[in-house]
Amino acid sequence: TPPVAALVSIALAGFALCGLRALEGRIGERAGQSYAAAIRKTLFSHVTRMPVSAIAQRRSGALALRYVGDLAAFKGWIARGLARLISASITIPATLLILYLLEPWLLCAAIGPIAAVIAGMLLLSGPLGQAHADLRQKRARLAAAMAERLPQGIQLRRSGRLRTEMRALGAQSEALAEAGVRREWLSAGVRALPDAGAGIAGALCLWACIQLKLGVPGAVAALTALSMVVWPLRHLADVTDRRRAYVVASGKLDALLSAPRLPNPPVMEQEGQVTTVQIKKAEMLGRPPIDLVLQAGERRRLDGPSGSGKSTLLLALAGLETPPNSECFLVNGNAPGRSRAGSVLYLGRKSPTLKGSLRRAATLGISRTPKDTEITQALVNAGLKNALDRLGGLSGTVAEAHRNLTATEQTCILLTRALLARAKLALIDADEVGLRGAPLARLINHLEDTKTTALIVTTCPEAMLRLGQSLSLEPVHGSESQTVLRRQDRIQSSG
Repeated sequence: TPPVAALVSIALAGFALCGLRALEGRIGERAGQSYAAAIRKTLFSHVTRMPVSAIAQRRSGALALRYVGDLAAFKGWIARGLARLISASITIPATLLILYLLEPWLLCAAIGPIAAVIAGMLLLSGPLGQAHADLRQKRARLAAAMAERLPQGIQLRRSGRLRTEMRALGAQSEALAEAGVRREWLSAGVRALPDAGAGIAGALCLWACIQLKLGVPGAVAALTALSMVVWPLRHLADVTDRRRAYVVASGKLDALLSAPRLPNPPVMEQEGQVTTVQIKKAEMLGRPPIDLVLQAGERRRLDGPSGSGKSTLLLALAGLETPPNSECFLVNGNAPGRSRAGSVLYLGRKSPTLKGSLRRAATLGISRTPKDTEITQALVNAGLKNALDRLGGLSGTVAEAHRNLTATEQTCILLTRALLARAKLALIDADEVGLRGAPLARLINHLEDTKTTALIVTTCPEAMLRLGQSLSLEPVHGSESQTVLRRQDRIQSSG
């Protein structure tokens, strides 16, 4: 009599296995994507609180890899590795139980090779992890090198560096290929262990069936049960590979998240409060302590020799850099980080730039949303009428890093932001961004009209005449214990 019930059960089990594996993939992928999204938000939040000097120490290609390669390793471990580990932890013990129910000696014959396979995976996990680390390191170096060189490709060719760069690229690619081959060889070896274990276990089970005279039905049942254990063992091999990649990526992520970051104090500035700047005995770049007072409504030029820390001082007051001592730098009596967003306007080399519309480029970082007519008028006043027509209006695309704008137009974009902003304190590194002549005069007019407190770094003679007395970072001769801010007399045109 045909065993109808058993045959139907086998068919239904196949459908159930199909559905459960599809469900496993769906649940695992959703969990992996959620995990990667949480890491992405945490990572971005941390980077937005890092000082600009800490970001500058990291190569852009290596930093971008945190958002690509590392997140793929995290998602792969959750979506595939962890899900398959749970599945294998259920399937393998169930298979061993079936072998025991068929015949205890079958379990004794199969458990040795299966245990040897698992032990081999554990032994190879160490070298596999090192191979993952080496591959990731070489890939990060190559990505960083290419991210730096690709935007300058034609310049490097015309400067005669093509052969040198091609040789360097070939050497890095060769090192990356060797690391990739070693990683794949170890990974393939781990994945091949279940096949060897299954062959040995099958031979031992057949030998046990012959010795115990179980006949053909017993042998078929034993081999069928063993075929069920090969699939989860292969999954365990994939789990081992993904786990090592996850551990390496996790270590790199922990190192980045442990990097210093700026404090995040609560906003203490009140609406309508006048803006004053005070620096008390602050040490800049290893120089003697300095003192500075900028009263509300004053517009002063910051003066000092090259390397005296003028740009660093502006960054610290803008809250973009870690002050040497938070108690030394005060804006309205509070740390710079307690200033309300948008109350401080910084224009310098570290001003933000994003790919997008001309509208976005003109309003980035001003913390208000002006009307299009106001933006257009500010662009025209800043000297960007030709750029406005060339790009096709406010919705025209500005390329990454403003590469489709001339150097003068990039400076005028910063001027536009100043004309649109309603900041209480303006920190202008005019020399650094090339703001001179008529554009700088237009900016000073705007700051005077709005009675904005301003500190400007410039060597433009016309601006120096208008700003009058300057705040200087020059040390006093004959004294190495302190530096004072010398208020210079108004510069006369004859001087």
